[in-house]
Amino acid sequence: MALAADVYRPPGEGDWPVLLMRQPYGKAIASTVVLAHPSWYARHGYLVVVQDVRGMGASEGDFDCLRQELSDGAETVDWARGLEGANGKIGLYGFSYQAITQYLALAGGGRVDAMAPAMGSFAPEKDWAYEGGAPRYAGMVGWALQMALLKAAHDGDRETHAELSALKGLPETARYLAERPALSHLKRWIDNAESDWDQVSPKRLLKDHALDIPVLHTGGWYDFMLEGTLAADRAFRNASPETAHLAIGPWAHMPWNGASGQSRMPEAETYSVDRANIAFFDFYLKNRGNPPPALTLFDMGERRWRAFDHWPEPLKKPLALASGGLAATLANDGRLADVAGDGEDVLVSDPFRPAPLVGGHVGEPAGFVDRAASDDRSDVAVYTTAPFAQDFILCGPVRADITISTEAQVFDLVATLSLVTPTGSANVIQTGITRTKVTGAPVSVGLRAAFVTVPAGFSLRLSLQAAAWPAFSLHAQDPASADGMNAQPLTLAICHAASRLVLSVLNEDTANGA
Repeated sequence: MALAADVYRPPGEGDWPVLLMRQPYGKAIASTVVLAHPSWYARHGYLVVVQDVRGMGASEGDFDCLRQELSDGAETVDWARGLEGANGKIGLYGFSYQAITQYLALAGGGRVDAMAPAMGSFAPEKDWAYEGGAPRYAGMVGWALQMALLKAAHDGDRETHAELSALKGLPETARYLAERPALSHLKRWIDNAESDWDQVSPKRLLKDHALDIPVLHTGGWYDFMLEGTLAADRAFRNASPETAHLAIGPWAHMPWNGASGQSRMPEAETYSVDRANIAFFDFYLKNRGNPPPALTLFDMGERRWRAFDHWPEPLKKPLALASGGLAATLANDGRLADVAGDGEDVLVSDPFRPAPLVGGHVGEPAGFVDRAASDDRSDVAVYTTAPFAQDFILCGPVRADITISTEAQVFDLVATLSLVTPTGSANVIQTGITRTKVTGAPVSVGLRAAFVTVPAGFSLRLSLQAAAWPAFSLHAQDPASADGMNAQPLTLAICHAASRLVLSVLNEDTANGA
């Protein structure tokens, strides 16, 4: 079976390091939705290879999402290392699926000298297809449709391609794809079988591998694969702290530059991922220049890049919930403070008008956007701090531990942390969800990591809701059918006494507002 690749050669004579990218979208695209064209990398002295994965583009065979990438990736690494004009050193690079193919080539036994994965999944069962036990419905179905269209086009199946193109809405698309496992991986992902993830999850497949190779991870605070980027960085950093590098910008999955989802942060444009990639590969593949910083993080509050030689060590700062019982119907009733209340707030999620998710990594719109209008809904409970007296820095993971009383057998708890300006805007810092059967004890919702300077005079807000449609399927819904026939309202009582928002702060005194 032949796999097709484009090869870009540097000008002039010489032996060059190889940069390899493997992707399913058509080799002419080559991650150019966010990265420079391969010819740009070639002009910087690299022999660049961009390959269509099996069953996509111009490559032969049948596409079987992720499963083929171990053996194909490892064999391609060996082949590319021996290309005419190659000097024996090889680096892998690419974005999203093209980042995951790097991990899987390594898991398949590929001998790699350096890697630069951008925004890739490390455990798709937790950081891509699912989050907090809930299926990422809109993203999962939408991407499965794209892959099915590409597969039908590759196979010359005009009838299937026309049927796919005529599908209307997520439920109809999910049903069509789930009924055709030969066409789409969607049924496997919905079934969520451990045996399937064992075959494709880089974290599982690499657990016994030496990860002491140079790596530059690139992530975005609003990328839906950020948790994968952070988990991969931890694994490689634990194996070799000196050769692990990480940059996290204000970006969603795409675009980058000064975009933060649907908001704009032009200050981010002082950093170029492409230039950082070249500097990284120059140092490790050519012994030229200086190594990148261990950490390069964009501060969402001060809107500037900061470099660190190791991860900062924050303190945990808990904030308690309190209200007059109207946090779901009066946006200024709920409070975050040092002392918990002894009451509760009750919110009801109506399946005919479920609360959407606004901002963050899978909300619509995404990014550092204002969700104040969403907080006006009566199916969203809102808790806000008093304005802080001094600046302080949020740095690291945020968690909401919320005690819920409900008669539902299964329910979702969705949490959003926002930065509230003196004029009332509530810009989303992070979001999270947990689907659980637990009642009577605190439900922990991870809101992912953040790096934000909170200015004096600003507040923090925790918004809680019981749905995040269509980013996530509804709590009692089969995502394969999304059948609303038996949908019932969901009532949650938020009990204040044992509920907490737990922040990671770099200076506890300023977090206290002192």
